[in-house]
Amino acid sequence: MTGGAGRLGYQVIKLLSEEGYSSRAFDLPGVNWEPLEQIRSVSMHKGDITNPISVEKSLKGVESIVHLAALLPPVSERDGDHTYSVNVGGTQNLISASGVDVKIVLASSISVYGVTSEESPPIREDHELVPHNNYSRSKILAEQTVKESRERHTILRVAPISMVDLIELPETIPYRGDQRVEFVLDEDAAKAFVNSLEEGNSEIYNISGGETWQMRGEEYINRFYDSLGVEVEPNFSEKYTAVDWYSTEKSKALDYQRTSFMQFEERLEELGEEMGLR
Repeated sequence: MTGGAGRLGYQVIKLLSEEGYSSRAFDLPGVNWEPLEQIRSVSMHKGDITNPISVEKSLKGVESIVHLAALLPPVSERDGDHTYSVNVGGTQNLISASGVDVKIVLASSISVYGVTSEESPPIREDHELVPHNNYSRSKILAEQTVKESRERHTILRVAPISMVDLIELPETIPYRGDQRVEFVLDEDAAKAFVNSLEEGNSEIYNISGGETWQMRGEEYINRFYDSLGVEVEPNFSEKYTAVDWYSTEKSKALDYQRTSFMQFEERLEELGEEMGLR
């Protein structure tokens, strides 16, 4: 698994271990590997996805690949060439170094649909792809690379990810207060990746929280921090961005939407109490 030491990577590997699978985490040497050290049946390979030799060494004997490694906004928008090298070149390195029978599950993004605020929701998988920044452009190219080179693949277009944690607000929230937004819990997204490994057909799925997670940006921020017991003064984007409500009728086949937003709020309340915030 590329990006295995990240927050989502950790959740995927943890779930794989619980279900009896052995996994191999591949990530940069300088990231925090400590959480993975507590999980059974995982080996850790430190390397760089832009280095073909490093990638080839990490793939020996693998039966399938979960590809999470990528540069995300805002980092992706600082250097288009570097973003292409990681998000597209890294995908090409995986394809070149793995056998044709090795299945790839690619983490793509709902960002590939562009800014859809003037359209009627929900946004479905057959929506046109609209590159509008370095990140979305790189994800569209990564999807094309996988589709053109590997018969067995699953592409997951993942919505913004939430987690049960005290998260510091960015200087500017990357969406408007009145914008339609839909997140997905990291644990549920991880379930979608694990269940995709058993998929026989090559498919593309939206991965998002479902109807209870569909709200406006200001409501999401208020409910999130109210549940924690924290007062915040968010500064929302003045422009609409690439976040919306998504159709998950197709992706329900992956049986991953385990957590309603109300259940998420309950867990945030518990965390707030544990941290003495409520």
